[in-house]
Amino acid sequence: MYQVLIVCVGNICRSPMAEAVLRSHGHAAGLRVRSAGLAARVGDGLHPIAAELLAENGLRLDHHVARQIDLRMLVEADLVLAMEQRQLRALEAIAPPLRNRMHLLGRWNGRQEIRDPCGKPRDAFVRTFDLIGESARAWCERMPIGSDSRLFALPAHS
Repeated sequence: MYQVLIVCVGNICRSPMAEAVLRSHGHAAGLRVRSAGLAARVGDGLHPIAAELLAENGLRLDHHVARQIDLRMLVEADLVLAMEQRQLRALEAIAPPLRNRMHLLGRWNGRQEIRDPCGKPRDAFVRTFDLIGESARAWCERMPIGSDSRLFALPAHS
């Protein structure tokens, strides 16, 4: 099972949406996708607009509660995807030896950062959801499902 961890700040919007989207793309391919936040308010639920967008696109993330990132999650993950460069730096500070597993979700879309839509109108959430979908598809095309997942180490997020 290839394990992907998706990280944002609060784990109520971007990373859970990306978790649901990537899970839908990679379900049959043997992906295990989870999400967490760097500054999560543990136990918070999915942002209502994020939940609406998932439902409108036939996706579900039932019973999601925000989780705080920890070293164990990083060690268990074959691939760690963050939304922004500053999140990558924070993850590196937690686990420097695992740097080669950490990348932007938007790596294959021009290393595009996916900004936080919280506090913004619904159209910002829609743009975020669309970027997440494009980025998730690009990653699924490149994941070495079925091979030794520990061999999948891209050059660090340079």
